[in-house]
Amino acid sequence: MTARTHDKESAHSELCEVCSYEERIVPATVYCVDCNQKLCKKCSQPHLRMRGEPHDVKPLDAVSPEHQSGSRFCDKHKERFRMYCFDCQINVCSTCCLESHKTHTFERIDAVLQDCVRSIDEDIEQLRSHIKSFRGIADKVRAESNKLLDSTQAIQQEIMSKGELAKQSFTRLIDRQVSDLLHKLQSTKSAEEPELQSQADAVQLALTELESFRTSSLELKSKGSPSDITQAASDVRVRAKELLQKHVIPGEYHAPDFRLIPVDSDNLPRDDQNFIGHLVTGTANYYCRVF
Repeated sequence: MTARTHDKESAHSELCEVCSYEERIVPATVYCVDCNQKLCKKCSQPHLRMRGEPHDVKPLDAVSPEHQSGSRFCDKHKERFRMYCFDCQINVCSTCCLESHKTHTFERIDAVLQDCVRSIDEDIEQLRSHIKSFRGIADKVRAESNKLLDSTQAIQQEIMSKGELAKQSFTRLIDRQVSDLLHKLQSTKSAEEPELQSQADAVQLALTELESFRTSSLELKSKGSPSDITQAASDVRVRAKELLQKHVIPGEYHAPDFRLIPVDSDNLPRDDQNFIGHLVTGTANYYCRVF
């Protein structure tokens, strides 16, 4: 038999732990509880005819893997555990009972088995009730978690929606305030323009008449005959006096100076909610607010 065949056989069956070896594959069919061994039918026969008491030999498929791998023998005396010590709450062999456990209360494992099974059932029942309670609590926690998630998602969506509406309202408010300030600026400018034009017209008229008189007077002086000059000198004096009285040198004119007083962003007003600022007009030393 090849190594490949050996691997195939061992992958699908348990091997006898007595007569199987590398070149000989013998499937196990039974399990000896006393010896903790997997055996074929032939190797199991001596275990069934042991002196004193036959070993506990069971079909292999009737013994769970956990029981096959469990420890059933005393490490010290190499005997099977047959007794249960109530004082130490452990399984012991017969020799242990006579030596280290002789003053203890013990009984055969078979005799205490039902009580142990009943005790395990009671513990399992308590755990079952506890598990049921915890499952109910877990369901409630999951429900509350879902409730929290749904609530936060809904509020998050509402906040974002309200934020977008507020942003749009804020933009419209800012646009309106900008428009109002520009309108006030233009109105103030328009109100100042007639006076400024009047000042310019008066100055230009005075300048035209004064320069025309000066030009004609200079021409008279340079080109006129002596008799012309003497004849016109009196009229020139009168006209010059009239012009000086008519065109008094005006005071210095200053066009309005506009300034924007911005709103302190750290202390926004609560009354009119002005986010831009206030328009003021005046001179370098005095400004008044434009309403």
